[in-house]
Amino acid sequence: MKNYDEPLFIETVKSSCDQLYEEVLNEIKTLCIQQPFAVLATQGKGQPYTSLISFAISDDFRNLVFSTPAQTRKYNLIISNNKVSVMIDNRSQQPESINMISGLTITGTAKPIEDPQEYKHWAGKLLERHSYLEKFIQAPSSSLILIDTIRFFYVRRFQEVYQWAPENSI
Repeated sequence: MKNYDEPLFIETVKSSCDQLYEEVLNEIKTLCIQQPFAVLATQGKGQPYTSLISFAISDDFRNLVFSTPAQTRKYNLIISNNKVSVMIDNRSQQPESINMISGLTITGTAKPIEDPQEYKHWAGKLLERHSYLEKFIQAPSSSLILIDTIRFFYVRRFQEVYQWAPENSI
């Protein structure tokens, strides 16, 4: 059994301890690449709402995309309040110890993609990762949602919390 002290909160910026910065960014990248699913959090009528999503993230980590039917609660909540967060974690791969679990919360703003060229681009990114979703993504009732990421909160070893923003280039 381990004693858990007060959490550490560290804002990662390129100029501060480059080795730590690179280590944390590599762990963030790995988590985003290895985990195919995430939990999307939206809000409406004073209540939070979460949904499991299949996602793809851009190479520069500034955007995340997923697909949903337009006649869903998550779609309607995004239309009424575009502020969202996404949780990605590796808990299913680390059952033996809470100290080995890593989690990432990404905050951002979401919007349906309406431009046909942009839709085609992001649908391609999502299908590279989730080819089994082709019919779902191409269905007339489905929409692609693009999240412009704002901030990443990365937690490792149960109590180390790192903050990173994509404008601090990867």
